Amino acid sequence: MINEIQTKMDIMYNQVVSSVQQKTFPHGVLIECQNSNEGEEFARFIANTLVCSGDNKPCGVCPDCVKAQGKGHPDIFETDGIKEHSKSKNFTVDAIRAIREDAFIAPNESNKKVYILKNGGNMNEQAQNAILKILEEPPAYVHFIIVAESKSTMLETVLSRVQVYSLLSDEGVVTEKEATAVKNMVGAILNVNELALMEQTAVFQKNNQFAKSVLVLLTEVFRDALVKKSGYIREFRFSDETDSLCKGLTAKSLLQLISVCDELIGSIDRNCNNNLLVVRMCYEFKRAIGR
Repeated sequence: MINEIQTKMDIMYNQVVSSVQQKTFPHGVLIECQNSNEGEEFARFIANTLVCSGDNKPCGVCPDCVKAQGKGHPDIFETDGIKEHSKSKNFTVDAIRAIREDAFIAPNESNKKVYILKNGGNMNEQAQNAILKILEEPPAYVHFIIVAESKSTMLETVLSRVQVYSLLSDEGVVTEKEATAVKNMVGAILNVNELALMEQTAVFQKNNQFAKSVLVLLTEVFRDALVKKSGYIREFRFSDETDSLCKGLTAKSLLQLISVCDELIGSIDRNCNNNLLVVRMCYEFKRAIGR
């Protein structure tokens, strides 16, 4: 398991470097992690890579890298958003508003300005809506890195504007059976074919846990389609399906599909009747896309 996690981390570090080199790195990133130190270390690596002025980023030797590694770069800001002398651990909306104002001030030394928002999982709805406003139309030089224990603590509207890097160890390899089910479900949803939906959901009969794993993956695909529709270019696990959904459905429909998946997963966790689950799945997916 340790080797599997390390391999996953290596892949993500390489993805960051590649994306920054190609100048396609998104303005918003969410790092979900059970270990906050690990998440913050990854966030600092991203920030260092973004501000690096060397050719091979992060070069480690340019003035920007040296300052970033020493946690003294004037264009990298870290905050947990907690009000001074407060007993509350919430990331306050006032902290977000101050960041929004500061974000429109040009960088000091680098051509980038990076905000690492630790404790992101403790943003309430008001604070998340406040950060959403600048995530929707950020200055070209600004990047936000939110560190949270789980992406489930964030609003769907925020998730649609960020790229998620998950450091959670329970995110395993997708099986061939799961991948096939996801692809078939996306095809049935896009074709709005009730018979096809019924045929595809038949594989979930008497297997709620398999249904749950597919619904989790579908949620990822729907979110990725929202990200792509927002204009972000990056690698997606189900690239063909993401592209088809992006072209075939509205952002509103994608948000509704995400909501349906979350509700169905909750029903499975409450040990709902399997036959009722399959019937409800067909109905809710059709309703979500307005058919």
